[in-house]
Amino acid sequence: MTDRTVAAEKLRLVDQYTDELREMRDVPRDEYLADVMRQRAVERSFMNAIQACIDIAEHVRATEGLAPDGTSKEAVEALGDAGIVSAETESRLIEAVGFRNVLAHRYGSIDHDVVYDLLHEDVAWLERFKREVARWLAE
Repeated sequence: MTDRTVAAEKLRLVDQYTDELREMRDVPRDEYLADVMRQRAVERSFMNAIQACIDIAEHVRATEGLAPDGTSKEAVEALGDAGIVSAETESRLIEAVGFRNVLAHRYGSIDHDVVYDLLHEDVAWLERFKREVARWLAE
């Protein structure tokens, strides 16, 4: 059975990191591209938010016996297969797992223009993930 305390703490972290990302949007592109410290803060907040979602997916998968242990992507897929998250949320989070891997493991160089664009896209998918998991936990 899923430990609601563990899941709630991870959901709180998703909320915190999402707020941090929104707060860092107020800089024009040229300033962002010239500010290495801000770039690192944005990348770290993205990595932390996505990792908290992965942690929830892995915890639920393991405690609910949804699928055998596997990759982060497979943990997210297990939540989708179980109907805990919508297909749209599952798809977006799978993309985010790949993005987190690029940021965390520095596969090639980071394109800071792309990160800036992602920062300014709607991060509602993080909130949607939070809502869908919270709704499932409440049932």
